[in-house]
Amino acid sequence: MTNKKDNIASSTSDPVDSPPPYTPLPSQSREVVPNESTRLYPDVPKNSYSTIPTPTYNPPNPPQQSSVTAYYQPDTVVLSPAVSIFDLRAQPAVTCCPYCNQIVLSKTSFKIGSANLLSSLGLFIIGVTMWGCCLIPLCITDLKDCIHSCPSCGRNMARYSRIEGRVYSYGE
Repeated sequence: MTNKKDNIASSTSDPVDSPPPYTPLPSQSREVVPNESTRLYPDVPKNSYSTIPTPTYNPPNPPQQSSVTAYYQPDTVVLSPAVSIFDLRAQPAVTCCPYCNQIVLSKTSFKIGSANLLSSLGLFIIGVTMWGCCLIPLCITDLKDCIHSCPSCGRNMARYSRIEGRVYSYGE
């Protein structure tokens, strides 16, 4: 029986084979192997650089003076058909002024009306009086009455009441 340590020691004492020396192949030649650059440019000598043509920009000829003149037309505003005074609501509308008899787009403004006053009174009755919170409905535009006036003559044409949903005319 042999000892494992003896086998390792004996194998290391043998001379190690070194790689063979490098020797060039005798049939190597110095010819250039065709590659992509030699196939594309066969007349270019080896190891020389060619200049790449610089791209040039040729601007178009200046425009000729034309005799065409552009005419601009002002914007056209198309208004909806005029509505009756009694069909007005909270938005401006095209209507006929009863005072100057012109078709105009009414100018709107908002005034405190009965809807504001009743909601403030209701908050006061249920006890929301801390820091004047019962007065908040007086600032809400959606509760105010809408007053329609004529931009041409400046007179009030109608008042739209929010609480009743009716239009009151300021007629003659």
